[in-house]
Amino acid sequence: MAPSYRPYHVAGEDQQRKVKAGGKWLAAWSVLGVGGDPAEMKRRRRVASYKAYAVEGKVKASIRRGIRWVKAKCDRIAAIHN
Repeated sequence: MAPSYRPYHVAGEDQQRKVKAGGKWLAAWSVLGVGGDPAEMKRRRRVASYKAYAVEGKVKASIRRGIRWVKAKCDRIAAIHN
């Protein structure tokens, strides 16, 4: 087989597509290199949820800082005009 220069090409891609062990989705995941191990998929989902919580926390903190800044700015403006 000639080398493929496609960035998404996986060695042995043709053989993996023929695998019907877990249906179409399992074959698609094996082509992507994820594997069909249910424990690995659970771990990946769990790690993704941790990352989502981290992003959520950063967004909340950013909004809090923004509100605090607006309040302080309004207080300074009100203090100047009184």
